[in-house]
Amino acid sequence: MLRELRVGNLALVDEVILPIGEGLTVLTGETGAGKSLVAGGLALLCGKTANKDLVRRGEETAYVEGVFDCSEQPGVLAFLGEIGIRIGVDGVLVLRRELRRRGRSRVLINGLVSSLPLLERIGPRLLSVQSQDQQRELGDSGYIRRLLDQMQGNETCVAELADALACFRRVSRELAERRQEQAFAGEQLDLWRYQYRELTAAQLDVEEEASLLEQLQLKQHASALQEGAATALQRLTAGPEPVRDGIGACIATLDPLAQHSSRLAAVLDSLQQAEDAVAQAALELDRFLDGLDLDPAGLDELQERKALYEELGRKYQRDVPGLIHLCDDLAEKIARQEGGEADLGALTEQTENARRRLETAAKELHRLRSAHAAQVARRAERYIRRLALPGLELEFRVELRYDDSGPVVIDERRCAVAEHGADNVSLFVRTNPGERMGDVAAVASGGERSRIHLGLTAMQRATAEVPLLLLDEIDAGLGMDTARPVARLLKELTTAGQVVCITHLPTMAVHGDTHVTVAKVVDRERAGQGPDDEAREAERTVVRIAQVTTQERIAEIARLLGGEGYASGDSEAQLSYARQLLASGQAALSAAAGSDSVAEIDD
Repeated sequence: MLRELRVGNLALVDEVILPIGEGLTVLTGETGAGKSLVAGGLALLCGKTANKDLVRRGEETAYVEGVFDCSEQPGVLAFLGEIGIRIGVDGVLVLRRELRRRGRSRVLINGLVSSLPLLERIGPRLLSVQSQDQQRELGDSGYIRRLLDQMQGNETCVAELADALACFRRVSRELAERRQEQAFAGEQLDLWRYQYRELTAAQLDVEEEASLLEQLQLKQHASALQEGAATALQRLTAGPEPVRDGIGACIATLDPLAQHSSRLAAVLDSLQQAEDAVAQAALELDRFLDGLDLDPAGLDELQERKALYEELGRKYQRDVPGLIHLCDDLAEKIARQEGGEADLGALTEQTENARRRLETAAKELHRLRSAHAAQVARRAERYIRRLALPGLELEFRVELRYDDSGPVVIDERRCAVAEHGADNVSLFVRTNPGERMGDVAAVASGGERSRIHLGLTAMQRATAEVPLLLLDEIDAGLGMDTARPVARLLKELTTAGQVVCITHLPTMAVHGDTHVTVAKVVDRERAGQGPDDEAREAERTVVRIAQVTTQERIAEIARLLGGEGYASGDSEAQLSYARQLLASGQAALSAAAGSDSVAEIDD
């Protein structure tokens, strides 16, 4: 339940507090007085897109704040708990929307900064704002379909169908991609096999490639290498004055003297290291000469091997690691292609299973809609006929969307399927006996559509937990007499929660439990002190909202009655009539309070 609505710096509103009582609250005021700002403010609390131009001139921030008592709304409390909104023991929830002329707007929930997406989820659970323009929904097949599904309780079946359709689309896409890949791979398979054989036969090795150059150098210069290594070995170990013997003689000379001089000891240490190095070098030269291959036939083989590495690198535009990776990749492609028929078979089976699941869900949803559409129509008729449409007849038509390329077969015909099923749902109506049934958007007048839409809204509200329903001039196009049954229905709807109605009709206004007036006034307290022109520039137009007393209410109802007499000051006749209307309206409310009309309709 909305306890209080606060609006500040929004368009012509400087700051107003609108108390909302239980039952039916009516808002009246002259055209352009700002009544729709109330509806607009509540819409902002539902997450509606905000226009920064709504910020009042001269201000930086506008706000709308709603104080809700959710203590007697278990469904709302459970929902808030599920999404992580903490509510105190008093059950109070405060939603606030701030619009800033500069910078980003803000959403606050119970004083904590929150997000617009979260407000978009919470707002509709607390508020339902409807205007006269919403009668256009009657021409929207999606609205009619959703209405029928809600009244039949088809939500679970619709969710199952949407999931089945998503699964079918996914596996169908995988199957199409695999078939395309299979067709392409079939053309490439011979090439892949040739390339794989060529790379496999080459037996490429990264370390081998690095050693080929050195091996070639050894083969190409074997004689010179052998001669040089042998000469060096001889000088180190043989000949008339071998290096190794000379170093040994030096060591023998210095060894007994090194103890007397640290410098000689250091020289002796260097000579000993040199002796070890000469011995190691001689050993390596000996090994080199033993391992040197002088056979020229090996040179040709090394040159051919090196040429193979260079040729494959140029051909495939890859280095050796890249060629090895390519070989592995080709092996995987070939294996996958050779096992492709098995993959296609498995994917085809998955697709068919998903299609059958989709078909089952579409058939079941079609069956439910078709089987119970007449029941929903009869129930809606009982609501709408009371709104000065006693001869109304309704029919929800559920028709399959046939499509020769559709994925499912229903009633032996192929059908297209969307997230909401394979059906087109439309609402046909006969407003006058003897006339033909026709689409509601085509055959019903504007006033008839308003009442039909209101009746459907009342039927939905009877099965939903929506604490506040605001109707913005939904009585547009109705006469004073026609408004009476509409008002009585709205009063009955208050058993499910609060109802706020913005109206221009006195016969609607007299049925309200609470009557609030909205007016535009010029605030001269802010006027400047100076020439008249300057004073007028300082004046500000503001919206004033007030709950009226009995006498003020009678005067407001008389104003709504209009007429030249009231405008000229001869208002006694209209005031008297206003008193009669108010008395009859309140009497009707008392009578309605003693009955359970909505329950009777539902029965």
